[in-house]
Amino acid sequence: MVKNRTLHIRVNETVKENAEKTLDILGVSISEVVNMLLHQIALVGGIPFDVKIPLAPASVTFNSKDELHKMLEVGFKQAEEGKVVSADVIKERMRDKYGFQS
Repeated sequence: MVKNRTLHIRVNETVKENAEKTLDILGVSISEVVNMLLHQIALVGGIPFDVKIPLAPASVTFNSKDELHKMLEVGFKQAEEGKVVSADVIKERMRDKYGFQS
């Protein structure tokens, strides 16, 4: 397919640099990704991914400073009782549940 149009966009410098680092690891350019995105928009008739604000799970939200302090005290008590999980176990659980790679 002939590429005969130019697209000019403005983006935040940090966002662009972070995206370029990731895309470099993947071996693709921003231009290639934009082309892929535009093809997908045409194919699916809209944005090909959810556009929404991620919500924090209820287990990490609190309504007041007192509630936060109570939650922290529970966490401290659990740590003192040895009810802890290593970072490696957490990474494994995140990878298994969400497909995260570290």
